[in-house]
Amino acid sequence: MMRVATTLLSPEEMGRVSLVLTTIAFFALFFVSPVGTFINRRLHAWEASGAARHYLVRYVNYLLFVVLIAAIGSYIFYVMGLADFGISIGWLIFLVCGSLLFNTINQTAIPSLNLLGDSGKFVLLSVATIAASFASATLLVQTVHPSAQYWLLGLLFGQTIIGAIGVKTLFARLQKTKTLNTRPAVFRRHRQMLFGFAWPVAIAAGLGWVQGQGYRYLMEGQLGLAQLGLFVAGYGISAGMIAGFESVLTTYFQPRLFRDVSTGNAVKQAQAWQRYAAAVIPSLLLTVAFIVMLAPELTRIFLGKDFQSAADYVVWGALAEAARVLVGAYSLIAHVYMRTRWLIVPNLVGAVLSITFCALLIPRFGAEGVGAGLVLSGLAMVATMHVLLVRRAGGGGAPIRPVLMAGVSAAALWGLTLVLRYLLNSPGLGMIAGVLVLVSITYLGLQYIFLREHLEDSKKVT
Repeated sequence: MMRVATTLLSPEEMGRVSLVLTTIAFFALFFVSPVGTFINRRLHAWEASGAARHYLVRYVNYLLFVVLIAAIGSYIFYVMGLADFGISIGWLIFLVCGSLLFNTINQTAIPSLNLLGDSGKFVLLSVATIAASFASATLLVQTVHPSAQYWLLGLLFGQTIIGAIGVKTLFARLQKTKTLNTRPAVFRRHRQMLFGFAWPVAIAAGLGWVQGQGYRYLMEGQLGLAQLGLFVAGYGISAGMIAGFESVLTTYFQPRLFRDVSTGNAVKQAQAWQRYAAAVIPSLLLTVAFIVMLAPELTRIFLGKDFQSAADYVVWGALAEAARVLVGAYSLIAHVYMRTRWLIVPNLVGAVLSITFCALLIPRFGAEGVGAGLVLSGLAMVATMHVLLVRRAGGGGAPIRPVLMAGVSAAALWGLTLVLRYLLNSPGLGMIAGVLVLVSITYLGLQYIFLREHLEDSKKVT
């Protein structure tokens, strides 16, 4: 998708795409993510009581309220000149509101299948969503106009079609659970439980948006859409690859985590998070090393000819996204213990430092300053989360030995990459493909070594 997008769209249009997606992310993280996280935490209990279908329908009503807020907010963003979106106000409101409604439905229904144990349909529908969105976006950009709004419209179309199939599949799955004679009521205590869980998540998510995406408005204002488009394209390679890695591991290990912590036993909850961290964190570090070492080759493969100068941004993106995934892993401690207020201080630290570093570094270092600011603020946020959340939960934090082993493996992978570049010394695509294939095979072998024990333990539990 990145290769096609950066071939069909100019850097300026890619900058516009990033601004619209950032605006969508603001409303999604602040209003949608907290309630979605609560649904993930409670879905097993709802299924057991037969109330899941009813509560999910009520969730759609809430999404319509969010869409109304987003329409008003997008209009305010536009007239205030917060950023030069380069599209009409009608397009902006349509894309933001449409994505919030239909993409959220897609990203609620399909992952819920995985949480309930139907991983096969989850994988099928997830891949179908990507394929349908990709095909639709490419077709519209080629046949109508090579602009940001038609690329985003195509993505939305695919998300909507496959999301509808996902809803039908999920509701068919939920019909097999125990049903109630009467519709489950939503009492005051239910609303208080939801609000008590969700408001800290909303604040933390909003601050997370400032930390991870707020720089785009700042960068567009100081460096322009073209430079923003180049940065986001390079960053997007790392973000896409790490998101894919994260999706695979969370698909496999998060259902077990939420199932293990549903008992309410504090000791088992701490042990469950420890097992999750021991599986995810070392593998993440190896993935980051893989992307950083192969940044030049990945740029040649995944970006169009107008974006080949973005290789440095791939490195910054890998480091910044690594911090984001680590933050997500530590955030699960607060979700496990239903103490989401623990997330506010770390996210506040990350948000303040991100904007501060970027504002200070952009005038002197340009786009490189953005990358450095995101990495430094991410590391500070991870350190804050480790100190505060692990201490409050009474746990031991991330396992040290697997992390050190991941560092040794990353060094070996780096050495192999240098040797292959020396032996296959050629500027052609053949050399690039050779280095990528051989290093990738080694990387996958190392990942199997790290994950084998956890996969076997997971099979024993299931």
